[in-house]
Formats: sequence, structure tokens, C-alpha cells
Amino acid sequence: MNAKTLTWIDAVYSPVVVSVGLAAMIVDTSVTPDSFFDVALVNIVIGAWLLLGLEVVARIRLAPHITAHDLTAQDMTAQDMSGPARARLDYLTSLHGVIDVAAILALPLGWLVMPGHVDAQLFAIVWALKYLQHSTGLEFLIRVALRVRTALFSIVTLFFVVFLGAATAAYLFERHAQPEAFGSVPRAMWWAIVTLTTTGYGDVVPTTLAGRVLAGWVMVGGIVVFALWAGIIANAFTEELRRRDFLRTWELVAQASFFQNLGAAAIADIVKLLHARDVAAGSVLFTKGQPGSAMYFIVSGEVRVELGPKSRTLAAGDFVGEMALLFGAKRSATVVVTQPSVLLVLDVANFRELAGRRPELISTIEAEAKRRQADNLVPINP
Repeated sequence: MNAKTLTWIDAVYSPVVVSVGLAAMIVDTSVTPDSFFDVALVNIVIGAWLLLGLEVVARIRLAPHITAHDLTAQDMTAQDMSGPARARLDYLTSLHGVIDVAAILALPLGWLVMPGHVDAQLFAIVWALKYLQHSTGLEFLIRVALRVRTALFSIVTLFFVVFLGAATAAYLFERHAQPEAFGSVPRAMWWAIVTLTTTGYGDVVPTTLAGRVLAGWVMVGGIVVFALWAGIIANAFTEELRRRDFLRTWELVAQASFFQNLGAAAIADIVKLLHARDVAAGSVLFTKGQPGSAMYFIVSGEVRVELGPKSRTLAAGDFVGEMALLFGAKRSATVVVTQPSVLLVLDVANFRELAGRRPELISTIEAEAKRRQADNLVPINP
């Protein structure tokens, strides 16, 4: 077994086994106990549990190889000193390993504490945590929450204060009119949480004038609190996305040979104007006769510039589409991506801004364009 085996386990084996096992557990709650279908579904759940156990065994065996593969040559000495046992312990104590172990122990725990096999199988819901192991969105959400934890805590505190105040006031206003629903502050808390979250089940409704006025203010307060909550999270998401895009674009700009001689200040200026774009093989960047709206710097991959029988291949370090931005002409050729490529896109508005900020770069681009014209390459390098 090797790293490719683990990749296959992550991409195919684990999701399929978990999905089949959870589906069998869920369906088994709706069939007749001890029937043929019940027995078959129980066996499927047990089979999924055994397969998940094999996955843990495979991960434990592969842990030293994966760790060694991820280390640099400089770290290999430390890895040799720690040995396979340390790598396996690191896996078992990681979040990934804890979820795997919990998935294995969940079903036996259910069999131990629940009397019926149907109820015992409900513990297999822990398997759903394995979906989160490969979710980059969850990691992104955690980073966002940590960035705004102070603001979120302030809103939670405000929510709690309003909630307690609303429950206490409702108790004072409604306890004599509706003792069953508002006879104590704990009873009034149900109405307060339903109203503050603007859920509005309608099972408990104030009947006094003071109670109804209170309800109106609590509803408005709930809207304000949740609007603040949503605004803070949305703003944090936007900032985190912008930060992630900035870092990725910075790395790509640093890799592009055209920008390698620039200093950090120049790269910082350029990163704000460029947009990274992953393009699949076979995609058409633009076609002959189109108005030019952007030029492209090739970080990796390959494109083919076509005009009739003529064609030319451009690879990492080249750029394409500059003629339309420099001279305002329409595209003179069709450009097709021939390999999966990473491109940096500079649109016409940012091109003009770059001309003001970094005229030396525009001069370099213009010099290359004139060289292509002199070499009679304009028709195949738009």
C-alpha cells in the first residue's frame, strides 16, 4: 500500500461505505422488525462498520509512509528518530484519527447501551462526521469564526440578555392571564426564544396589551440581533475570501517569469489588479474578431494561438492578448487552451491602471508586441 491507496480511500472508498451504511441505518427505522428486509439492512450496517474498521487499519499501516512523503529532506532525520510508532500515534491523536476511531466505536457502544438493534444502530450517525474530514469549507468556516470570535461573542451576549429580559417581562405581564404558559420564568423562556428568533410557532401567544407590546419589541429586537450576526459573518467571509485570493495570486505572480525581477512593493501593486483563473484543456480564451477586454499571463500549462493554417504554442512565462489592449484592435486570432493551465488575467480597466502605476511593465509588454510585429507574428500572437 502507498499514498495512492490512501487517496483512493479518501475519494471513493470511505464516502461510499459511509453513505451505504447510513442509508441502511435510516431505512431500517421504517421496516418491520425481524423481517427479511430488517435482517438484510442490519447486515449492511455491520458490513459497513467492518469496512470502516479495515480503513482505520490501512491508515495506521500507511501513516509512516505518508508522513515520510510529506517531510522535506531536512526533516528526515527527525522522522527516522521518531519512527513508525510516532507517525501512527500522530494519526490516532489528530482530528482525522479521532473521527475514525469514534466511527469504529460508535456501533459497539450502541449495542452495549441500547436494548434494540434498531436503536443501537442510530449510533452509526457518528459516521456522518467522516464527511467533514475532506471538507475544505469547514476549515474555512472555522478560520472565519476565529477571526470574528470577539464580535460574535458580543452578539451572543446581547442575545442572551435580551432573551432573559423578554422572558422575565413576559412572566410579569402574562402570569395571571395564562399561568400554564407564563406561570414561571422558565415557562416564559419558550415563548421568548420562539419570538426572539422570529420563528413564531403560535402555540403560545400573549393576550394582555403589555404582553403584545413586549412581543412586538422582542420581534424587532430579534431581527436586529440576527441582522448584526449575519452582517459580521458575511463581512468576515468576504475578507477571508479576499485574503485567500490575494495570497494565491501573490504566489502565482511570484512564479510567473515575467514578474520575477520585481520587488515586493511592485508585486503588491500588481496582485491587486490580476485575477487567477484555472482553465481546463480545450477551453477557448477568445476567438478571432472579438473585442479585446483582457490579456493573459501564463503561469503554467499551454495555449495554442490559431489563425487559419498558422498556429503557435505559448507556454509558462508567455503572455497573450496584449495587442487588443495596447492598440484597441479586435482579436486577430483564436486562442485555445491545450493543457490544464493557470492564468493571470488583466482586464482592460486594470491594464490602464497598471499603466499609470507601473509604466515600465507596460513598456516591456509594448516592446514585446512591437517585436512580434517586426517578426511578422501579429497574426498568430494577438
